[in-house]
Amino acid sequence: MRIILDTEKGRIILPKNFFPQLDRMNKVLADGGSDKKWTAEDYVRDQFDKAMKETMLRAEDKVVK
Repeated sequence: MRIILDTEKGRIILPKNFFPQLDRMNKVLADGGSDKKWTAEDYVRDQFDKAMKETMLRAEDKVVK
């Protein structure tokens, strides 16, 4: 899922399918017996923290893992 950080407007832009996907993730967690429930803010913050630990890339760079 691609999330846009708009530095000109100071906003985070989520794709149309973000909330349905978040609902599905939360359902999987609940079905598995977990008390964890992602909010949009918590999920984006968690993913941002993970991404910040990686090398920053240009759009044309190839990702090698």
